Amino acid sequence: MLETPLSEQKIASYLLGELSEEEQVEIEDRAFADQKVLQEILAVEQDLLDDYVSGDIPKEKLRNFETHFLVSAERRKKVAFAKTLATVVNETPAFQEDRAVITVASASSWRTRLTAFFIRPLTAYSFAVASLVLFVVGSWLIVDRIRLHSELTQLRSNQDSQLAQRQQLEKDLANERLKNDELLANRGTPAPQTPSPDVSPTTPPQPPVPGSPIIATVALLPGISRGSASVPQVSIAKDASLLRLQIGIDPQESYHRYRAELRNEKGQQVLAQGNLAPSVRHNDRNITLSVPVNVINGGRYEVALKGIAASGVTEDVGFYYFDVVKKQ
Repeated sequence: MLETPLSEQKIASYLLGELSEEEQVEIEDRAFADQKVLQEILAVEQDLLDDYVSGDIPKEKLRNFETHFLVSAERRKKVAFAKTLATVVNETPAFQEDRAVITVASASSWRTRLTAFFIRPLTAYSFAVASLVLFVVGSWLIVDRIRLHSELTQLRSNQDSQLAQRQQLEKDLANERLKNDELLANRGTPAPQTPSPDVSPTTPPQPPVPGSPIIATVALLPGISRGSASVPQVSIAKDASLLRLQIGIDPQESYHRYRAELRNEKGQQVLAQGNLAPSVRHNDRNITLSVPVNVINGGRYEVALKGIAASGVTEDVGFYYFDVVKKQ
């Protein structure tokens, strides 16, 4: 037996709760058994939503719509979404211009207006421009992210290089101190001599070789400011005659010759040496500056390191600071 097709009016009455309980159960059973009936119900439901949003729903249906149809939370979400889209379409300048020329039927739904909105030439051009802007901005963000990653990698590489340079300078300083201690221990002690068979026992012994100068050493690293708490300090013994400065060079500097100027805390230059060649050890570059102890006193000192270009012009490379404590 063929069932009577459901009319849109009866489906609308079902959605608005205007049918009896038996009629409602009948429609629900048919919708459960027949996918086509379910689609018809969804279509009428959408039409009711359109009419409500556009204000075209009959007044006698409005109460049942708000008290029965909108009980479902899902339907309330659909209404909110439909109102939002309708507001966007109605407030668009291009749509307002067309309304002044074209008479739109009062029964047209917001879906029809939305479709017309997207197919207008002005709107299509605007979306094309917006797409181009998004593409350019997205490309710029990708390039900028690559640049930042490259800079971060370079910064980490420089930090690793400076750390290795610091470790090497500290190792060199320890070796210099060890040599200095050995020289101090052997100072004035003549080396044992074995008598030669060709020398007469009455030959007077040779005078001992004067002891080597006592040397104090300090390692200076780039990037330490005058007021930093990590400024190195060197203690100079009263019998020391030479202060050796191991000056580390930033790996990015590529000068072949340098000039070093030593100034006291008053800014007075006490020593200057030019044409200094850097020594390379384990990919680290440093300059050794020997300073006579008699030209320095206690206090803070500054070393201005300058690179000598091929043209002979000097350019500032860096400034290094250290404190001197002279033992009496």
